[in-house]
Amino acid sequence: MPLSADTFTVNLYMALASPLIGSGIAAGAARFANGAAWDFTPSTCPLCGRRLGLLELVPLVSWVAQRGKCRGCSAPISPAYPLIELAAIGVAIWAWLAVPAAVFAVTCVMGWLLLALSAIDIRTRRLPDVLNLLLAVSGIAVTAMIDTSLVVAHLAAAAVGYGALVAVELAYRHLRGRDGLGRGDSKLLGAIGAWVGPQGLAACLFVAAASAIVFVLVASRVRGTEIRGDMAIAFGPFLALGGWIVWVYAPVLF
Repeated sequence: MPLSADTFTVNLYMALASPLIGSGIAAGAARFANGAAWDFTPSTCPLCGRRLGLLELVPLVSWVAQRGKCRGCSAPISPAYPLIELAAIGVAIWAWLAVPAAVFAVTCVMGWLLLALSAIDIRTRRLPDVLNLLLAVSGIAVTAMIDTSLVVAHLAAAAVGYGALVAVELAYRHLRGRDGLGRGDSKLLGAIGAWVGPQGLAACLFVAAASAIVFVLVASRVRGTEIRGDMAIAFGPFLALGGWIVWVYAPVLF
């Protein structure tokens, strides 16, 4: 897929928009966690209700300039906002360096959807169906744009990814008498399967499981706590990392 001037322009705009995308993801995650509607109403301080001015919405800069506090009531603003904005920028930089320019834009879309799902899962232990569906549909659409002959295989991968984790979820519940895996994780792996295809599912699960184990070991060591069988963590971010790594470094479409 040769790079055209139009493709370069789109890629440049996507890269420049990454801080704004991150800001939107951070705001959306906060609204979801607080049970607020997902809409385009003006942002307000959750404590005093004051509508935020334009300068208070500048990604990264506004948080630093305000020293992480609301200008109206001095309530602390979560550091999650600048961290998610930085992560969105990181997605664009990583994609710019790692994938062909022809798929840079769609890779950013995938990365930002995975980032949004991860941010919400960390805060709420939930993975919204609408974002999982959007990830799955965009994965099939990208597959169709690149090679229509692979669409059926990627649809099958989505079904297998979903079914595999549902089987694990039901087996764990039967054997242990409690939930060990959420259905949203199954939907997320299915959505990732739509992107990486059948060849990438096993690698995605391996990266997810390995990174989750490392995280638990490090976290327990830092906190000085014992690892227990009933410890609960958000698995979505690790699945997202696995899907991202496989798409970026083990591509089967480009």
